[in-house]
Amino acid sequence: MSPPTARWPAATRRSGRTTPAGPGSWWSRRGRSPSPGAAACPGYPRSSGCTTVWTPGGRTRNLGRRRPVTPVLSADFGRLWAAQAVSQVAAKSGLLVLPLLAVLLLDASPGEVGLVNAAQYAPVFVVTLLAGAWLDGRARRPAMLAAHLGRALLLGLAAVMVLADAVHVWLLAAIALQVGCLTALADVAAHTYLPTLVPAAALPAANSRLEATYSVTQIAAPGLGGIAVGAVGGSTLLASLGATYAVAAACLYRIRQPEPPAGPTRGAGALRRIHEGARFTAGSPPLRSLMVQAAWFNLFEQVILTVYLVHAVRFLHFSPGLLGVTVALGAVGAVCGSALARRIERRVGIRGTLVRGMAVASAAPLAIPLTAMPTPVAAALCTVTFLAFGFGLTVFNVYSVSLRQRLAPDHLLGRVTATFRFVTFGTIWIGALVGGVAAELLGTRPTIVLAAAALLLGWVHFAIVTRRVEPTLWTVGERLECAS
Repeated sequence: MSPPTARWPAATRRSGRTTPAGPGSWWSRRGRSPSPGAAACPGYPRSSGCTTVWTPGGRTRNLGRRRPVTPVLSADFGRLWAAQAVSQVAAKSGLLVLPLLAVLLLDASPGEVGLVNAAQYAPVFVVTLLAGAWLDGRARRPAMLAAHLGRALLLGLAAVMVLADAVHVWLLAAIALQVGCLTALADVAAHTYLPTLVPAAALPAANSRLEATYSVTQIAAPGLGGIAVGAVGGSTLLASLGATYAVAAACLYRIRQPEPPAGPTRGAGALRRIHEGARFTAGSPPLRSLMVQAAWFNLFEQVILTVYLVHAVRFLHFSPGLLGVTVALGAVGAVCGSALARRIERRVGIRGTLVRGMAVASAAPLAIPLTAMPTPVAAALCTVTFLAFGFGLTVFNVYSVSLRQRLAPDHLLGRVTATFRFVTFGTIWIGALVGGVAAELLGTRPTIVLAAAALLLGWVHFAIVTRRVEPTLWTVGERLECAS
């Protein structure tokens, strides 16, 4: 039966609005009474906007959830978004352009290509935590401006050296290392600057736009960089990338909203907080399994990508433009994976989606060593490989991030994310070095075969480990269903 009238709240929250519960209200006109304290769907936070009501028969009914209104973002956020989009295009293009120039201009060996690649990724592992500690208590926008302008100057210097035919592999690696350090600083500063520019209510909408931009540029920009190398040449492309960073700095400079003063720094407390985030991540079976799998995958994925540059140019006789096309079209697979991830989850659940997405991404590189055939057929097979690779990896990433956000408490989410980034990105530069050395000792084709086999072994371990995790911990899907 319905609860006594005396116990009804004076107002009940529904879909973010306060609705009177007295005579003549929405409830009484429909012969219903609000449940005392039932302001959300069972199992979901009160802020979800779902409502459960009492019917005259004493039963409950879920009235569902109204779709939230997307907050209006300011023009200053638009300038930050433009700066991030432009700088990400330059940063992700450079990841392929610099080692590709080492192959085309300097006839670099696989080991030297691995050195240039490692120089780009090593700062992510070394600088990230130090940059976070240094930025604590300092203004973030000036740091981002300095990082953009510094990368513009470094790439402009590299363009002049290439034009003068005065570049060497070690010099190219040194420039890649310095650009990587500034990139790590800019990435950390951008993540900490956003909450000072955007109101708390608009943070999800702002982060959604930035993450979508990052996903597209991460897959498409390296391939476009390869196409540009063949179209305009190395020195012109490096100068263009430097100019791109200058444009990003100009967008940041046009932001009008003043940055609030930073809070005081806390040295030992910061170290303790980092330890708390790492301990929580390691102590959660789903988060631990996702982090270990991502680190393992990034290690051998980078081995394959490093060796693929040499294998495609020297053994498959791909032009720089054709090489770029095979990689860039992986973005189409990523877009398809993002669109279909929800549908896959509805059929097989969260764990099934993660396992199947990682299976596709891990098995796709096995097709690369099979491309000992005419160039058009080899190019088509490599393109299909990267399409499948982008599809599976995006499906995995969509629910990996969602699960991390669901399981980590709000006060630990930032530190859990930092722990993931430190561990999973830290294996990339190791993979670049290992790939270069292995290709020199074993050859490009055997190295790709062994790395692809290692990816499959990692997937088997991931499938077994996640099967042992308590099923109730894979609960992010239920929350997403309520949000739709």
